[in-house]
Amino acid sequence: MGLARVYIAVALALAACSSPRAAEAPAPPIDPTRLSHVVHAAIPCVQCHTGLRPGSNDHKPCDTCHRQAFLAPPGELCKVCHTEVTANPLSAPLKHFPVEDVWQAEPPEFSHAKHLDAGAVERAVGFHVTCADCHVKDGKLARPDHATCSRCHAPEASAPGLVTMGQCSGCHLAGAQLRSRPQLIRGDLRFDHASHRTDRRGNAIRCEQCHDRTSGATEHQQPAPSIASCVSCHDDTDRTPDGARMRVCATCHVGREQTFATLAPRDHLPATEKPLDHTIAFRTDHAEVAARDSARCATCHTQMSGNAADTCDECHQTMRPADHRITFRELDHGPEAIAHRSRCATCHVVSFCTACHSQRPRSHGFPGTYQLDHAPAARENVIACLTCHVDEKSACTGNGCHGSTVGAPKR
Repeated sequence: MGLARVYIAVALALAACSSPRAAEAPAPPIDPTRLSHVVHAAIPCVQCHTGLRPGSNDHKPCDTCHRQAFLAPPGELCKVCHTEVTANPLSAPLKHFPVEDVWQAEPPEFSHAKHLDAGAVERAVGFHVTCADCHVKDGKLARPDHATCSRCHAPEASAPGLVTMGQCSGCHLAGAQLRSRPQLIRGDLRFDHASHRTDRRGNAIRCEQCHDRTSGATEHQQPAPSIASCVSCHDDTDRTPDGARMRVCATCHVGREQTFATLAPRDHLPATEKPLDHTIAFRTDHAEVAARDSARCATCHTQMSGNAADTCDECHQTMRPADHRITFRELDHGPEAIAHRSRCATCHVVSFCTACHSQRPRSHGFPGTYQLDHAPAARENVIACLTCHVDEKSACTGNGCHGSTVGAPKR
């Protein structure tokens, strides 16, 4: 009992020392000072979006409608573009443009699947594009902008039938939506594309090695890279140093360190690597873990039944438990079935039991002989008789046996 308390104390101490993962804060409300595209819907998009930041040329073209507000003392309208309202508008710092908070106004509608279909693109425009054509600018990774799109979608360069840059509604949807996690990494995660251009041997890392689901994405918000794609590289000693292994929390998480209580999740490890609790004794001790979280087992053991109640039948129906020794059928399974009938049902259905118990037991000897020899066995354990003989009346008094005047055995 004292040793158990020591183990519990050690586990609690390790858990207390681990760095807990903070819950991700909910998305903030939309800033009320942001420009409303709904209010400005009657104005053609190209009247404001001329290639420069709207209002950068002495408040043009905004002064067409807001001239009186610009001539008046600075007020609330200034907060649309400036971080603060000051007496001297020239000294008021500007907000970042375009806005980079978690909300995206007039989100683009874009299909990676269509643009990465090399055959279809070549038939339409005579060439195809790669990831670098849109996502690399001046040798650095960059987010595509209107200038990037105009190389193919400008009116003078666009093939017949394609959306041109003047058709804003062909790419942009009305309203606002949350940016996806790949576009805006939040929480304690960190990632640097610059360090993922080549591996430790200098070999180039292709975009599709990480973004393996992008080619099939029909939306602008491409799926985030799967953990499996990270594992394939980060646990390859030829490509990644030991300090950047997936089991090293600090590789991707800020302020987290690996301890006994913060082991890497199973999906962060190679499929060939067993979890740390899969010791030699785990084969006989895994029942509790499987009953508590069978989904965890299915992560690696894929050849399992789809039924949640029979997730282990492929193994348990072909491999007998360790206690099913040569004597188990004759000596041990009776008490075990009485004490843990549900355990038998894990592998044996009712028909399996009845098919065997409907046959004459081996202890009954040849037909007609056990009637005279059964007394010692009945005195020792009469409950064994009731396994097949449904009740005492039919088992002992029926068929001319005990209590009958005909054919009663001598006592």
